[in-house]
Amino acid sequence: MFIFSYWFSRLVAADPGRKRFKTASKATISVITAVVIMLIVLKAAGSSQITAAILSGVIGLMGILVVNDETTQAKKVTTGLIALSSAVSLGIGSFLSRYGQAENIFLVLLVFLSFYLQKFGIRYFSLSMVAFMSFYFASILHVTFSQLPWLLAGVIVGACCAFIYNFVIFKDRPANVLRSSMKSFHIQVNLVLDLIIELIQKKQIEPAQIKQYNRNIKKLAEYARVASEELGNTDPHDIWPGVTAEQMRLYVFDTVMLLQTYSPAIRKLSELKAFNHFDIQQLLLKLVESIREAEVLNENPTHSLTDAAQHLQELRQKLSELEPQDKRYKDWLYLIRRIETISNHVIDEAYELQQAIVKQEKQPQKEAEEQEDEEDNDEEKGLKPSTKKSIQAVITAVATLIFGSFLSPSHQYWALLAGYLVLLGTETIGSTFVKAVQRSVGTLLGAAVGFVVASFVSPGILEITLLFTCVFMAFYFFPITYSFMSFWITMMLAFMYDMLLGGISESLLLARVLDTLVGVGIGLAVSALVFPKKTRDKITDTSVEYVAALKEFVHTYLHRFTKQYAFANLADKGMELEKKLKQLHVDSDPIIKGFVGRSRLQQFLTVFTAINYYAKHLVASSTRNEAFYKEAEFHGVVKEVEEKVASNFTQLEKALRGERGTYVYTLEDVRQKIEQSLDYFDTSVQSRNLQHLQLLHNIYYVWKINQSVVHLAKELGAEEISSED
Repeated sequence: MFIFSYWFSRLVAADPGRKRFKTASKATISVITAVVIMLIVLKAAGSSQITAAILSGVIGLMGILVVNDETTQAKKVTTGLIALSSAVSLGIGSFLSRYGQAENIFLVLLVFLSFYLQKFGIRYFSLSMVAFMSFYFASILHVTFSQLPWLLAGVIVGACCAFIYNFVIFKDRPANVLRSSMKSFHIQVNLVLDLIIELIQKKQIEPAQIKQYNRNIKKLAEYARVASEELGNTDPHDIWPGVTAEQMRLYVFDTVMLLQTYSPAIRKLSELKAFNHFDIQQLLLKLVESIREAEVLNENPTHSLTDAAQHLQELRQKLSELEPQDKRYKDWLYLIRRIETISNHVIDEAYELQQAIVKQEKQPQKEAEEQEDEEDNDEEKGLKPSTKKSIQAVITAVATLIFGSFLSPSHQYWALLAGYLVLLGTETIGSTFVKAVQRSVGTLLGAAVGFVVASFVSPGILEITLLFTCVFMAFYFFPITYSFMSFWITMMLAFMYDMLLGGISESLLLARVLDTLVGVGIGLAVSALVFPKKTRDKITDTSVEYVAALKEFVHTYLHRFTKQYAFANLADKGMELEKKLKQLHVDSDPIIKGFVGRSRLQQFLTVFTAINYYAKHLVASSTRNEAFYKEAEFHGVVKEVEEKVASNFTQLEKALRGERGTYVYTLEDVRQKIEQSLDYFDTSVQSRNLQHLQLLHNIYYVWKINQSVVHLAKELGAEEISSED
């Protein structure tokens, strides 16, 4: 029963905000509607131009998928322009079909424009993409002027269907997406809490349980990122009156931090036999269970948060009864205190959210410090990335057309399409290689399965149903893996060929697979030989961006200690660091999946992951609301730490770029001076002693971050020096 409940909850939460489901559903229904309407119109007119119905479905699909402008109004304009772009492209295609190589030249031009115009905005890419696919369609079917009217009618129907489903029936409702995203987030939170309860109850934790826990934590971090992004699009006050975006982000961040803290702490507690202390085990269980039962965003809150606060107080009381010096407790008491501290943050944030909802009063947003975006006035030397990519695409298009005409004279554009798509959205040789492999594998498996299934299914309602199912599955899984999309698209084509050609042959599918392999092979070769961008160069760029963001993050954190009323929205900055770290892992994926040099890269990624973990602990600082130190002596210490740490970040950026002569400060002398000598300040004043101890607590993870930065810089050849040098 538990397993069924677990997987059901996982399925419900698997699509945060139901974005994938919504997009795939819109695309599929738009295709079906456009095709059906055109078939009805064609039948009523006595026309047999079934290609017009197919084109209508293609435009209905692309009108959903390639329209990605920032505002709804801009999306509406782009949808209308898509019909115009397709119509013009079809007209030119039908005209050039009688002039031999002229249509190939125009097709190459469209390939160039679809890459080059991306630098002017997403709309230009969308229009070029639709123009390319329409011309591709016209070239494959050798469209003539006599067929053009019905095809234009199909374009209009397809664009209208896309418009209606995008902006009328399934129009964007950011509030619903945010509500659904938070629901997915809470479902995943409860799944993790169930696993935590199981770990606490176990006398011995199995490695498989830890792996399962870690997988769920990764899922939770992803859902947290989705929810945080939606908070940038929607004011939560519109859904939960009284709640601000800042409150919600901090609550989401603290919850993830809590559950990330639990795993290593509970594992260590289990190893140290802490759960043999029955009271500690039971108090932790009660605390976790009450947090799990809390319905934080419910307008009619339960008593679970009150119970959680009570259990937390009982846990504190129990900790105060245990002597830290006692050998039985000293090795694990600090772990319980760590759990207690972050649990307190989560309960406080959850309580604030509930109270805000109950009172339903709009709370004023804190105004962040104004930061002017620095414009980069330095002109990039040489060709711009969009131009380089366009040239790569043109070379790929010409080469695939030449090879395609020899391999499959009747389907010479298949190789072109494969080469075009493998270059789309890739920046480095490594990412192009990964996409090429994914497309090849997906196409091979899709062709094999599609051929087998099509041979057992007769053309009719069942095959049409399977065809549209493939459309839905392709775009539902597209954000997860490109291989799945290629698999379902190839299956869809197998069914389409079977219906249009009255049967599908092995030679046709073999030609499809062969052309795909040739196309992706040429695309990969061009990526590696023409203006190549190495994967390691991209990793370097992303690493430097992460370090720069981390530098700003730590500066903001330390700045609060010396400047009164300094606002620090560390939760937002922490989420931004999380996204940059994820991008670093994505960029490193081609090397990690390979064999050459992955060991050292994995070590670097481990250090960056540790740094990110320490940074999140700064967000979870117990003094996030008030951290200003009035004593001037403290200002000097904090300022010295801030300056030296900032210098280390700068030196690490230089080392990552391969510059020589870099150096980093260890700061161990500063740390020892602070930690070992309470008389470093005037200890005759009790308040200073308390502030001193608070300072030690607040900058502990700054030391951890600095140690990691020093380690990375030294690995890259930097010299380690004392802060006094």
